[in-house]
Amino acid sequence: MRSLDLDAEILSGDSAAGFKLGMHVSEVDAIINSAAILHRSPSVAELRANSGVLVVIAPSNAAKAVFFGDDKVRLVFNAEGQLYCIFLFNGYRGAYRQSIRIGTPLKQANALHQLLFDDGDEMSYVDNGDGEILPGIAFGGSSAALEADSEQTISCFCVHDWSQQ
Repeated sequence: MRSLDLDAEILSGDSAAGFKLGMHVSEVDAIINSAAILHRSPSVAELRANSGVLVVIAPSNAAKAVFFGDDKVRLVFNAEGQLYCIFLFNGYRGAYRQSIRIGTPLKQANALHQLLFDDGDEMSYVDNGDGEILPGIAFGGSSAALEADSEQTISCFCVHDWSQQ
């Protein structure tokens, strides 16, 4: 049984918030069974008002997404019930590489890894050295490239395994 840990280390392509990519939704059954259930995506107002756990159920009756609090942490599951994406937002206290957190200037992450901005999803990804995205982690900021807004801070992380999407 897994539980939320707002202080857990952020590990690219692996885990965050006490949850591991690839885990099955059944590992959070106790959380889901005590949550508020929606059969649609929550509105911004619903997320802001959420102080517990909110679960979005897919038409197949499987959990599609789990929202903790006012969207501090969001888990996204594929159709087979495998966790493939963990979003971390304001209120998450864990760190990536022991020093990069929500609110850290994005240029500090860029000092660790050269970042590439994807204007499709408006997030920055680690450059693999050949100008391509290295999957595993994305950093959200002001929805602009670092070159366009050098003072932006990290507003979210996305720890992912797109191969399981």
